[in-house]
Amino acid sequence: MRLFFFLTVFVFLASSISSKAQHTFPYQLSNQVDFPLLGTGILTTGVAIYLDRRVEPLLEEQIGILEIDRILGFDRYSIRHYSNAGHQLSNVTALSSIAFPFALLLDKENREHSGELLLITLEGALINAGLINLTKTVVRRPRPFVYNGSAPLELKLKQEARYSFFSGHTAVSSYFTFAGAQMYNDIYPDSRYKSTVWVTAAVLPLITGYGRMRAGKHFPSDVLVGYGVGALLGVLVPRLHRL
Repeated sequence: MRLFFFLTVFVFLASSISSKAQHTFPYQLSNQVDFPLLGTGILTTGVAIYLDRRVEPLLEEQIGILEIDRILGFDRYSIRHYSNAGHQLSNVTALSSIAFPFALLLDKENREHSGELLLITLEGALINAGLINLTKTVVRRPRPFVYNGSAPLELKLKQEARYSFFSGHTAVSSYFTFAGAQMYNDIYPDSRYKSTVWVTAAVLPLITGYGRMRAGKHFPSDVLVGYGVGALLGVLVPRLHRL
């Protein structure tokens, strides 16, 4: 399974270095764009760290009175699952996704602009992480495994059992794949591999989200929101830097 996903990423790498970059690099850094983005990421992360210290784990009595009937019908899918294989699958796909933007640096012409590419990627990743953690600490939604009798009680009593909304793994996977695809699209506008890159970028975080649901870590709604947030940032942040 791991080999499959690393081979998928290799397809992206190969298409990157086999395409001729346009003569004019499409991105430019500016104080008007970069400072607000970095500031937003730092601020949301700082607030999330502060609020995290105030989140108390669920008590056994609180777990006992949780009502499954209050969960939307399509979200109940995740309650039935508690799979370590699903957890491992989501870890592999999320980590594989991070390679997408950095694969562009295999092209020598892009390495001349490595500072710009790395900063753009960092800005979006920082905002993405800040939004993930801030939302988790504010919403405090119990994870699906809290409702599942197969999951161990000691896990349900941990603080992280309250951090279901929204899916961080899916948002991270979605951000990096869509950011990489958007950058590829902008740097290689005439590449015949663009469709393949975009399809791969869209599918990989879906597999990540599926793994999170099978692991009982997230509800479908958590995954959908995480996918949307990550994809939006992945497309928006590079575009804000376009010439």
